[in-house]
Amino acid sequence: MSRLRGISPLVQVDVVADIFEGAETLPLWEEFDFEFDLFVEPAPFVARALELGASRVVVHERFQSAKEALGQLQNTRTGDFAVAVGLGLRAGDSPHTTEPYAGLFDYVQVMGIRQEGEQGHPPAPEAVELVSALRAAYPEMVIQVDGAVAPRAKEFREAGADRLVIGSAIVKADDPKGAYKDLYNRANGAQ
Repeated sequence: MSRLRGISPLVQVDVVADIFEGAETLPLWEEFDFEFDLFVEPAPFVARALELGASRVVVHERFQSAKEALGQLQNTRTGDFAVAVGLGLRAGDSPHTTEPYAGLFDYVQVMGIRQEGEQGHPPAPEAVELVSALRAAYPEMVIQVDGAVAPRAKEFREAGADRLVIGSAIVKADDPKGAYKDLYNRANGAQ
């Protein structure tokens, strides 16, 4: 995370196990806002994510406790320290997948890969189609994409994505700030 200082004020943490065990704070918590992407049954982890200062929490609809977890987050969506709630979708889902959760989330996160929870997997071509279909069905919806985003940043933006979650292409770069600027410019059509 120290490589991200001065680059991004928000860091996404992929929760694939009980990484919270024994933690009282997160590293550099005073310098970053944190989005917790819950790649686990979310209901048991929501309270802990909030205790650790989450500013955003992504709950993936494929988990059995997704609706319960979204319910736990409802009273945090407003107020002085509001927590934004995301609904995670797989690349092959349809816009209709969001319907049972209407009113329970602030944005949708489309996974750009099929195998979730770790970096380096190949892109899922259908993710761009899902972003485009979501934008057509829900013009006002905030859409973010996570997973194999860097090589397709411009394609996702043109399809209607509002936010792009890019990890390894920035963190593993020799010049993280330069990589961020390059990706930002490519995504937004600048040279």
